[in-house]
Amino acid sequence: MVRTVNLRMSGDFAEQELRSLHDWLMKDLDSLDYMEVRLRSKDPEPGEMGDTLDLIALVVTSALQWPAFVASLSQWRGTRRHRPQVTIEHGGTTVVVSEAESEFVVQILKALEDHG
Repeated sequence: MVRTVNLRMSGDFAEQELRSLHDWLMKDLDSLDYMEVRLRSKDPEPGEMGDTLDLIALVVTSALQWPAFVASLSQWRGTRRHRPQVTIEHGGTTVVVSEAESEFVVQILKALEDHG
């Protein structure tokens, strides 16, 4: 079962945080066994130069790995001075992770999988 999950950041440093998370996930060798990690840019608005990083697209091949993904996301957030808000989008469902505990997020992601 292949699922696509999009990760977005908000705030003044959203692009830098997306790059940081992307790098973190790419260094997590275990995660690469069950997901493909891609940076995606949005088209520039009129008057803007160049692409702006918009999201990280994860192509996940095993729902059994959701807890490992959440643990990796939680560990990355723990390294940030100000824990960034991460928006997780999957099949029309959106979950915003701010200060949520990992177990709560695992339950949310399980619900996303069940209804996606």
